[in-house]
Amino acid sequence: MPEKVREQTEIMRRQVTFYLDRARAAARARTFGVATDVKPVVEGLVRTYEKLHGDQVLTFDVALQSGLRFRGEAQDLTDLIGNLLDNAGKWARERVSIRAVRSERDSDPVLVAEIDDDGPGLDENARAAAVERGKRLDESRPGSGLGLSIVVELASIYGGSLKLDESPLGGLRAILRLPCV
Repeated sequence: MPEKVREQTEIMRRQVTFYLDRARAAARARTFGVATDVKPVVEGLVRTYEKLHGDQVLTFDVALQSGLRFRGEAQDLTDLIGNLLDNAGKWARERVSIRAVRSERDSDPVLVAEIDDDGPGLDENARAAAVERGKRLDESRPGSGLGLSIVVELASIYGGSLKLDESPLGGLRAILRLPCV
């Protein structure tokens, strides 16, 4: 019984942290002039995940457009990209790729980051379910089921979005769109 109480307490702690972080991000999103260089954030996360997934041989391919800047706080970009890299690393067989560019197709410039893995991927219905808060499609890997829903919520606070698609590597592609400068 004590183990079940600890599990439930941990779930509640995560939910409270999620909503506090979300409120923090909402307040920051209203702050004008804040910009974060993308390259150091992504490179730091890749170094972390290379160590974290050190028990498996994973190659992280990184291709970032020069001078790319997110219109928002560094911690929020870390949370957004970090959750997606963590998810890709959990499911990848050998390779994770992250590519980020500035898109001028919209009226305002947009950062488009694509995170691909060569894992099993998800069919269209499973991709829709994967972004639901607390929804875990496979209990065989560690996780809370909150990562992708946090990305969706945080991206939307900034006026961005997350889309899941099929990756050219064979697994899952996460396409994150965020404001940039």
